[in-house]
Amino acid sequence: MKKYSLTMNARLSKSLLILLLILVAQLSVAAKKNLELEALRIEYDNFITDIKYKPYAKTEKMNTKSIIEALYNQRGKVKEHAVYMARNSLVKTKMVAESEYLDAQLAAEEETLTALNLEILKTEAAVARMEADRAQLQLSLQAEEVARERLEKQRALELASQIATEAEMTQAELEAAKDYAAAQKKVADLAKQEADLAFEEIDALRRQLESLAARETVDGLVMTLGDFVFGSASAEIKQTAVDNFDKVIEFIDGYPNRNIRIEGHTDSSGSESFNLNLSQQRAEAVKALLGEYGVDTARIEAVGMGESMPVADNNTAAGKAKNRRVDIIILK
Repeated sequence: MKKYSLTMNARLSKSLLILLLILVAQLSVAAKKNLELEALRIEYDNFITDIKYKPYAKTEKMNTKSIIEALYNQRGKVKEHAVYMARNSLVKTKMVAESEYLDAQLAAEEETLTALNLEILKTEAAVARMEADRAQLQLSLQAEEVARERLEKQRALELASQIATEAEMTQAELEAAKDYAAAQKKVADLAKQEADLAFEEIDALRRQLESLAARETVDGLVMTLGDFVFGSASAEIKQTAVDNFDKVIEFIDGYPNRNIRIEGHTDSSGSESFNLNLSQQRAEAVKALLGEYGVDTARIEAVGMGESMPVADNNTAAGKAKNRRVDIIILK
């Protein structure tokens, strides 16, 4: 009987030891979970006080804060899965904040680049105005020369008439006077032609300046290449336009992550089908040239619009010139 009692005591002691070990293990797990929750809270506090991410992911931060606070206020044992879900929420919040931060940085860079492009355009416009003023001054000097030559011609004719009336010159002298008057007329006509050319150069300069100024539309930023790029009824880009294509490339390089749409337009001269085909060929020609300058043609869509979208009256020469254009659109 005594031996049986000793055996029972040994068994009870062993059972109590096992229960004690189980209790210690549970307390250890709970302590570990409490440590993980505390570490999670500290990590969250450090994150929301980071100046870099302070303005971003506000909704996600509030949601994560609610989850962590709910764990602290939970009665009883905190489940390991709940702590894991809380940490997963914090990780997602950090990712959203980083994404919004990068978007903001990119937007700021694009804004800076746009401002720089505008300053470049303003500078080039000022240079173009100076060139126009110079051409206008040259034109004024030529006009004075034309007036002077015209006066000389009139004086020569008057002198010849006077001498002939008075019969004080030989026939040969009279012919020489007439030849001189004719020569003066040629000089005056040449001066007029030069003046007309100067007017045309000023007008061409003005049209180029107007066409190469980027403008904002509902589709995106637009740069227009005017009728100076192509010859009449031709889809071949003039060499002078090719040599001065750097400004177009600078405009496109400012937006490397945006797609591009090239629209060809014509005036109403010729048949509608001919104009549609010509406008498509011109849009494709500009696309090909951009590719030669290193622009990824996969970003570019070339579309011919024909005569369907005039911007001016096709009943005037000036209006037709404005309608003959190629629009380069940096899509939003």
